[in-house]
Amino acid sequence: MTKTIWSAVSARTLTGAVVLDVPQYSQEIHVGDYPQYDNGGEAWCSPTSTSMVLGYWGRLPSASDYAYVLSDLGAAHRDPWVDYAARFTYDYNYQGAGNWPFNVAYAGRFGLTGAVTQLRSLAEAEQFIDTGIPLVISIAFGSGRLDGAPIKSTNGHLMVIVGFDANGNVVANDPAAPDDATVRRTYDRAQFEQAWQESTGGIVYLIYPPGHALPASAGNW
Repeated sequence: MTKTIWSAVSARTLTGAVVLDVPQYSQEIHVGDYPQYDNGGEAWCSPTSTSMVLGYWGRLPSASDYAYVLSDLGAAHRDPWVDYAARFTYDYNYQGAGNWPFNVAYAGRFGLTGAVTQLRSLAEAEQFIDTGIPLVISIAFGSGRLDGAPIKSTNGHLMVIVGFDANGNVVANDPAAPDDATVRRTYDRAQFEQAWQESTGGIVYLIYPPGHALPASAGNW
């Protein structure tokens, strides 16, 4: 993985607001679920983010797939497809559900294709949003470095870029929110881009249906 020394916020490429209709799921409503798969909660940002993208494409697992979750945890348990995703993205060597290629491979179970790659700016991310593709991104940031985030700091976190507002700020589904209703967040463009680029060099999961048009590649997808 190549990390980036970030120097300046990228220029906007969209002429107005574009926000994709990606469903909102919180990892935090799963605290204590399935200790054998890293105990839910803050450990499940990756399968929760991946599930949001699967939900956007209409490719969540079937009710029969996750029926055991409702049996184990109760019929009122919310978003049982996230528990299912954590089980099937869990890496027994890493001992977590955050393995990047495992998450993309999991999406392949439901007829989607994709890759893990690095985008060099939010300007590149905008091109995917413009073609209707939400992005799962890997990010880290120090205390107070991302205004409005539901967590003060993180050494590693996954969330979904779902769009951009009219000012070019990032609209994200952040699974670290305490409940589904508060997952949607708007983050300052410069703060977000700096944290994302400097921490992971712009890591994303690209997940989309086969045949869906991608933006013109600059060599990194």
